[in-house]
Amino acid sequence: MNQTEMWPVVVGALQALAGHYNPAMGQIMSELNLPAGCTAVLFPAFSFDPEAVTAEKIHIRGAYTAVSLFSQRLREASGLGLMEEVENAEGAYRLTPSGREAAAKIIQAAYECMRELQPLPRSEMEQLAALLHRLVDACLKAPPPPEKWCIQLSRRLDGGEDAHPVIRIDQYLSDLAAYRDDAHLAAWRPLECSGQAWEAFTLVWRAQAATLEELCVKLERRGFSREEYRQALDDLIRRGWLQAENERYLLTPLGGQIRQAAEERTDQYFYAPWQCLSTDEVNLLRSLLVRLRENLLRPGS
Repeated sequence: MNQTEMWPVVVGALQALAGHYNPAMGQIMSELNLPAGCTAVLFPAFSFDPEAVTAEKIHIRGAYTAVSLFSQRLREASGLGLMEEVENAEGAYRLTPSGREAAAKIIQAAYECMRELQPLPRSEMEQLAALLHRLVDACLKAPPPPEKWCIQLSRRLDGGEDAHPVIRIDQYLSDLAAYRDDAHLAAWRPLECSGQAWEAFTLVWRAQAATLEELCVKLERRGFSREEYRQALDDLIRRGWLQAENERYLLTPLGGQIRQAAEERTDQYFYAPWQCLSTDEVNLLRSLLVRLRENLLRPGS
């Protein structure tokens, strides 16, 4: 098979795993009386710990979300006693012991859930974990572009080589998702386009939104105002990537070329480290991930 078909397989397996442990994580958050948006800053802070975290640092990977929203979440976490602002460093926060304990409890709930899963025979899970580990190592060693900001932060949450194989598989899949983010950031950031403009552009390119109203509804969680998205769309029109007809935004031929080229660069960067696996090993990896997903999605699994 063509290895460039593997990203959806990776995503499918990761989502199937998350479908099992997300409810357990949500239960702990409920018991701790933590708001849903808290993890947007709590987990990055846990990754950076003991270093301080800022909204700008979180925004590097969360480029489609407003810095102001991350700042708000950090202040809220501080108000809950999960973080404390660093003296003489405005906007910088560190986890408090309570914040560190809360993050660890949420992650531990996911681990406990995964230890109960048996989606494949143990020998095949070990085989799958070994293949994914090799791939993650190859991503970390690959020359830029992309940079390794996202995957290196993801690796900080690694549960260790002695962890249950399902936990290791989930970690390595998360690492690959982080590297995919690194690859996509490297593909579009040289175009000097804002994150909100790029995401709006992508939704139009994918035919998932065509009006300002549709974009604002779909992207409400990002923390940008309607006017900020209007300005982003105006910028895309000035670039010649979109054109406006009545209240609808349409992709121009140039825009289609630009966005497709960025997608191809993303694939190029993301799949370059996959050369560490033979064709047979890629096929085996695909087979194991597909079976993992199917078994996890089976009722009663």
